[in-house]
Amino acid sequence: MNEIELTQELIRINSENPPGNEKQVAKFIKDFLDDLKIPAELIEFEKDRVNLIASVGNENGLMLNGHLDTVPVGDLNNWKYDPFEGKVVDGKIFGRGSSDMKGGIAAILMAVKNLANEKFKRKLLLTFVADEEVSLRGSKYLIENRKEIFKDIKYGVTAECNDLNLTIAQKGITDIKVKFKGKAAHGSRPELGDNAIYKAADFIEELKKLIKKLKTKRNRVLGAGTINVGTIRGGTKINVVPDYCELEVDRRLIPGETPTIAINQIKNLLKKLKLKAEVILEVNRLPMQIDKNLELIKILNQIEKFKAIGESGYTEIELYYRDAGIPCVTLGPGISRLAHVADEYIPIKNLQKATKIYEELIRRVCL
Repeated sequence: MNEIELTQELIRINSENPPGNEKQVAKFIKDFLDDLKIPAELIEFEKDRVNLIASVGNENGLMLNGHLDTVPVGDLNNWKYDPFEGKVVDGKIFGRGSSDMKGGIAAILMAVKNLANEKFKRKLLLTFVADEEVSLRGSKYLIENRKEIFKDIKYGVTAECNDLNLTIAQKGITDIKVKFKGKAAHGSRPELGDNAIYKAADFIEELKKLIKKLKTKRNRVLGAGTINVGTIRGGTKINVVPDYCELEVDRRLIPGETPTIAINQIKNLLKKLKLKAEVILEVNRLPMQIDKNLELIKILNQIEKFKAIGESGYTEIELYYRDAGIPCVTLGPGISRLAHVADEYIPIKNLQKATKIYEELIRRVCL
């Protein structure tokens, strides 16, 4: 079985999240590693939510990481090819998870297979995790409950789809909920009420000014911090003055910004407008940027000259970096713009190239 066939086999195992069921794909990978005589362990942290870990060697080693779940297929009418067939057309493998990120996992596994008979002087740790697409519970479980597995790990690489670039930085994510209260009244007598939606609208207009201000402060790799009002809910009926309005703000942070700074910016806007509102921090992850002189980056650039990029979206490299103490980068064969779309595919040439890169990286770090 080569990396093409392995990617097809992984695609054919439905691991959509939600609802979330990584057990079968994890079992398939365990069988694959068992055949290579590489010890692997299935870790079921909830019903049918399964992580797989495997390791060989000891001390100062390397973690290779991937997630087993995919986003749902959605409307099948939008797909030209069966999302669970793994059909090959014009040098591309089509199917849900091909780019995000079963192709990356297949490349890791093939690199390991190619070196399975070698003697590992340093540790190679594989962590294939559940629930990356929703709540990161698979990785969080390992970090909180199986931290001993990371003891001898010096560096980490996740095969998340990024077009075979080298992600060395990513923005932090702060989700903020802002709740406005007003006073209900009949819609024909709005002067008797206090319209909570109007308050939210005034706040949003002021928030737009902050968005422009953020653009003046830029990080060399990541650019500027951003703000997006993603949802707004308010009112009960067209002829009732709304006494409640709630909105959710997606705030992406660059190095030098913190969730506290983001919250205070919101509160200062409210104070300026003389508006009262409840401000709630829903999600709180910091930005990260790996030192470009890190030995791992030097090793990778000896294998091939990579383009160092920053990521606006959130991936698990920050979680492992911050909570497990492992400097991590992203380097994956999938096409980032194809993640989560209908007729997702991965170029076979990317898959083959990634296999060679991972194999050489393992050879240089662990053998």
